[in-house]
Amino acid sequence: MAFETIRRGREKLIAFLEKAPALVLDDAACQGFISEADYNELEKLQSPRERMRKLLVKIQIKGEAICQHFLEGIRSLFPDLPPELWPPASEHVDKTPEPELEAMEEDNPEGIVEIFLRKLGLSERRRKKLTVREILEIDSESLKTSAPQKLEDLPCHFLRKLVALNGTARNTGLASKAEEGSDEEADDVGDKMFSLREVDTDVSANPLDVLCAILLCSDSFLQQEILLKMSMCQFALPLILPPMATSKCSFMLWALRDIVRKWRPHSLAESRGFREESLVRISMATISFVRLGNSHLSKSKLLNEVLSSPQHHHDFFVHHDSEGGNVPREISNGLVEISWYFPGGRENSDLFPEPVAITNLRGNMESHWLQFSFLTEVSSAVFILVENISDTEYNMLQTLQELGSKFYFILNTEGGNSKQTLGFLNQLAPVLNLNKSQLLVKEKNQNVTEFVKKLHSAMRNIVHSHQKQVSVEEMARVSQELGIEIDEDSKDCQNGALHAKEIVEEIEDVAVYKKEMLKLQGELWRNVAKVEKELCRMTGQADTPTEDYKSQLKKKRISLREQQNQCDLTDGITKFISGLHNLGSGEKQYFLKWMKFNLDCVARANLLKLREEYKERCHATKDDAQQLVWLDELISISSLGVEHFMRELGQFYEAEYMMVKEGDMAENQRQFVHLPGIAADLMLEGFPMELMDGDASNIPLQWVTDVLKELHIKLGGKSKMRILTVLGVQSTGKSTLLNTMFGLQFAVSSGRCTREHS
Repeated sequence: MAFETIRRGREKLIAFLEKAPALVLDDAACQGFISEADYNELEKLQSPRERMRKLLVKIQIKGEAICQHFLEGIRSLFPDLPPELWPPASEHVDKTPEPELEAMEEDNPEGIVEIFLRKLGLSERRRKKLTVREILEIDSESLKTSAPQKLEDLPCHFLRKLVALNGTARNTGLASKAEEGSDEEADDVGDKMFSLREVDTDVSANPLDVLCAILLCSDSFLQQEILLKMSMCQFALPLILPPMATSKCSFMLWALRDIVRKWRPHSLAESRGFREESLVRISMATISFVRLGNSHLSKSKLLNEVLSSPQHHHDFFVHHDSEGGNVPREISNGLVEISWYFPGGRENSDLFPEPVAITNLRGNMESHWLQFSFLTEVSSAVFILVENISDTEYNMLQTLQELGSKFYFILNTEGGNSKQTLGFLNQLAPVLNLNKSQLLVKEKNQNVTEFVKKLHSAMRNIVHSHQKQVSVEEMARVSQELGIEIDEDSKDCQNGALHAKEIVEEIEDVAVYKKEMLKLQGELWRNVAKVEKELCRMTGQADTPTEDYKSQLKKKRISLREQQNQCDLTDGITKFISGLHNLGSGEKQYFLKWMKFNLDCVARANLLKLREEYKERCHATKDDAQQLVWLDELISISSLGVEHFMRELGQFYEAEYMMVKEGDMAENQRQFVHLPGIAADLMLEGFPMELMDGDASNIPLQWVTDVLKELHIKLGGKSKMRILTVLGVQSTGKSTLLNTMFGLQFAVSSGRCTREHS
């Protein structure tokens, strides 16, 4: 590998390049190996040797493909370059028209990813991605609850279990192996009663490989659903996927964006307040764990001990003793996982007073230098688990002084040459500015619980020092600078985000925006609701004849609908309709998702306070009922979601339909006749349709009827309706329950009021 060529021949290469540093720098900049900022930074260094040394570090951080192309460029510039510094297999490079595929084949000469996908029966899904709709389909297969019998069953088994929030979803054991009879075993060993038999790991799969394969074969919306469900199961989540589809790693920003977390920092413990925010926007300390070489101490198992409470152990990370965890990884080495700790405001039992992110690099850090470099950029501290340090590894560790993080070493004395390793660490101490607290030794006879206490203490000191705090969004920007792909950079996603931003950026005050932009949901709408209720109840009839009273009410309703129909489409609604009507299917889904995320963020801060106050007053029976009514109204006014925009469309449709019905408008003059079809498409994607709102208790009958008719047509006339109702007071998890049971997208109480009835 080119990376290894540079690492092993670093001193020789520096000595060779420092003869013509200006030429080397100019060539590296022209070919795009370094940025203009990097070029200017290196130009300022006086020493040619120092300039070339730092250039090589920057090149290595970019990854294997850049190292290869850099060495090729150096060889073409300097024909007298020593053979040991030549790029590996350089005579074959020019024959490959697609350098990205060539780089991937270099790292994976046997096409391991494709072979593994075939084992799981996912080869065709690499192009035709799995979707949320497919996973939620109910058929005879989906109703089976038996354990997987063969490797091809694992993806479906994982997804079905995960959607149901089953904590065993990651288990990859096959029933066929577990159910082999004892008679077969007896035949194998002849007349011997007892024998030793090796476990055959070739007929199983590592859970992390299965996860990576499924994510590779899923569309972005299913990826988002997978990570949301994994988060609810408290599984560690993939942050960076290793190179699979291309030669580049992929940062999972979009896939993480749907997750919202609530916590109570110790600073709010006394007031019993809490904070709630989109996970990707929370700035916090990040502590990373990597491994150098082989180790008898399981890093992932250690992290599970660190994150688990003394009363309850939980496997956040898959480890060697997990079901299927002993199976050698095939495609998931280089995966970066992330988990979080959020305090509950209990100072005696919380591990940390503030939120903390924990990342875990799978595989040897030497083989995944790009991911390791990323972690050093975003982490408050990086813990390196070591057992043996060779001369080569020592030289590599010396280069860490160029990276912007604080390093800790965990030395496991079991199975390694501890004296030699300690000698190298002592030499590294002045180079990396290490002090005694930055070396944690795990002795052979030391209890794991005792060592975890020591590790907890070191991590708490890091958190208390308030060093570097970053959000996942900020991490994404760092990854982009290092050449890692971001899943949000797709054209459809960016177009959807742009259309949503045009609407949401105009919102400063939610109440004011709703009054100005959603005009049909004001007093006119409430009056329509009152008239329609009175048509059914007839409570104000008094002495007026029934038919006359009904006629008066109908005329009043027509008058109100006329006033609604005369309202012009506001700028916000026009843009919303444009997004639904003009965007393609994929862009439309992104558009609605971005609308949801952005609207939730706008309303969240204010609604958190109001909901807490509402709960407190509900429990305080002495409080005046009027106070609750007033708070309820405030919550309603401060809530804004996609359903409010859809509600406005329903009112426009109702008003227009009434005008046509009364003969005040010709059928060919209708503007909104296409809207029920759009709403039906959204229902097929899992978006809910509002039957009755929670503000005016109004049912737009014609709108609901026509949307359901369109839905029936789109389902080929085979639609059947089953009604399931969940009752309960506000914010008791009704929407979450239905979403979990059926994979729906009812709004949950993160940044909004969910009292709209859907």
